[in-house]
Amino acid sequence: MSDPQSPSKPRYHAEDLQLVDRVLAGDEEAVCQFQNDYQFSLERVIMSRGVEKAKARDLVADVIAECFGAGKKGETKRLLEKFEGRSSLSTWMIRITWNRWLDLKRRDKFHGDLPEYGDDDGSSSDRFDQVASNDPPESELLDPDLKELMGRAIKAAFDSLAPDILLMLKLSYLYGISQATIAHMWHCDQTRVSRSLTAARKQIAEKTMRQIQEADPDLKLEWDDFKRLCATGIEL
Repeated sequence: MSDPQSPSKPRYHAEDLQLVDRVLAGDEEAVCQFQNDYQFSLERVIMSRGVEKAKARDLVADVIAECFGAGKKGETKRLLEKFEGRSSLSTWMIRITWNRWLDLKRRDKFHGDLPEYGDDDGSSSDRFDQVASNDPPESELLDPDLKELMGRAIKAAFDSLAPDILLMLKLSYLYGISQATIAHMWHCDQTRVSRSLTAARKQIAEKTMRQIQEADPDLKLEWDDFKRLCATGIEL
């Protein structure tokens, strides 16, 4: 079971960890909240990636059932017990659900007998998972609409910065110029530069997430999730 006080888990997702703990403890209010938060949103995300509505519903229903203990044959651990708070619960659930879909598609496309592995006793893993996969890289899992929305949001956030602050950011993060050198260029104290850069980063995060929330209130995305997704590449 998750432990929100564990030092190995980020406090940033403490609320998600607490919700999961309440769900696993059988709290009816938490169970309803979890289902209301994720049933429709997961279906929507999966359908946005080209999955038919009926199949998306069945897929999400299966995943949510696993969350409460209706797992695969021989699986005794409830899926939610595996959540450790390293990402938001929303991102974790989307990743789990999408991986389930890719796994189903991979199985549908696979023909022939599964290979035998002399060093595998067959008890620790599914032999199918050892077959080479043609699954798309994570960069291809972002649907075009989400990429466009993220690109618009982060561009608008940078455009909102004052020209001198934007220049400071470029000098510091793109060109590796030290804060002391930037302070000398601006004829100011280094502390002012540090505060300006910190405030600029906060402004970018807040404005980016605000614009995404206004454009799509149902999209449960946090700043840490946004940064991780940006690593897959978005066009500005």
